[in-house]
Amino acid sequence: MKLSVKRTRPGRSARGLDEIAVEEPLEIRIRWIDAGEEREERVGTTMRTPGDDFELARGFLIAEGILGVDESPAGVSHCTDGKAEEPLNVVTVTLREGSIPDLEDLQTFGHGTSACGICGRTRLEDVLRKIPKGKSAEEIDPQWLATLPGKLRDSQKLFESTGGVHAAGAWPAGGELILLREDVGRHNALDKLVGSLSQRGDLPADNLVCTVSGRASFELVQKAAVAGFQALIAVGAPSSLAVETAREAGMILCGFAGESGLNCYSGSTALRL
Repeated sequence: MKLSVKRTRPGRSARGLDEIAVEEPLEIRIRWIDAGEEREERVGTTMRTPGDDFELARGFLIAEGILGVDESPAGVSHCTDGKAEEPLNVVTVTLREGSIPDLEDLQTFGHGTSACGICGRTRLEDVLRKIPKGKSAEEIDPQWLATLPGKLRDSQKLFESTGGVHAAGAWPAGGELILLREDVGRHNALDKLVGSLSQRGDLPADNLVCTVSGRASFELVQKAAVAGFQALIAVGAPSSLAVETAREAGMILCGFAGESGLNCYSGSTALRL
């Protein structure tokens, strides 16, 4: 979206138009059959960059344990009941027959911003218990891992035009980028990536490395671990809970990755460190 701007920078016109990343709410609903009766619940609202909304909803539900990592929904659609003011900002995921969501967990979901993926959670244990036991990580070249943030940045088309979005990308170990998603919210970018991999039948992602453009927060480690990624590589620092979660999940976690190297907080044995 182009919006008017007034500048004070030397060599630039004082007035002009800037390309701005769009941020709008997305409401995610689930629909299922319980005892022969159709039911529907809102499970979350997040501020996101429009686009890849079905992938975002699918990835969100996988991270929260509503969909299994290798499970596909019966359908995903925009709101069609005529009740929503902005139907393109409402996505409904229909669960397969026989799939009953955990309503106790659903009650802990709150309204999310583009900066936080688990706002409103009252019981951290509800998240931790959804992280699967990881298999032993295969050896990966740490020098190759350190190059991934730069490669991620070079592939960020939306960031190039706006300077205002995060990214998450997936690589096979030692290989080339296979998928990238961008969003104003770092957790949304990862949800979109996970949702896209799910649609492609590439989950669990135990043969893939995930790279994110920001810091390694708990919710990003949780989402990557539930999706089954072998490693999460971040430009910035991890939090203490992110490190603890990565270690419990048996996942490689590296921060401060760049041309000069990286810091490994979990899974250093697989990097021969």
